[in-house]
Amino acid sequence: MYKAGDESGKPLLEIRFSASQSYPAPSDKEVNGSKVRYPVGLYAQVGRDGADLFFQCPTRAGSKDAYIGDTKYVKAELYSTRSQLRGDSIDKDRMVILNSLSREVAQEAGCASEADLPTGVPDA
Repeated sequence: MYKAGDESGKPLLEIRFSASQSYPAPSDKEVNGSKVRYPVGLYAQVGRDGADLFFQCPTRAGSKDAYIGDTKYVKAELYSTRSQLRGDSIDKDRMVILNSLSREVAQEAGCASEADLPTGVPDA
């Protein structure tokens, strides 16, 4: 998604969903570093240029030759540079957007009850 009139070539938001075999374990480095963790799904963090959210949602491979086989998780990614956004709550805003879209994906995929994605994002 691009801002109207912006000719920088950088998107305001870029969002991607993919099947995932695993999800990251939290580490002290992330808590004390430049990434902010949120209690959403199995693992959720916001960093300098975006956000990642992993939630439980079994997926089935389309065929035996699929790049990724059956998985238990979905990874949601949101890319947006800080320079493209304004306000005092940029990190939380990114997580609110990603969580909201992830809830819709989980609902459509039939895994909303196990995805653990709240209607509102709690503070980090």
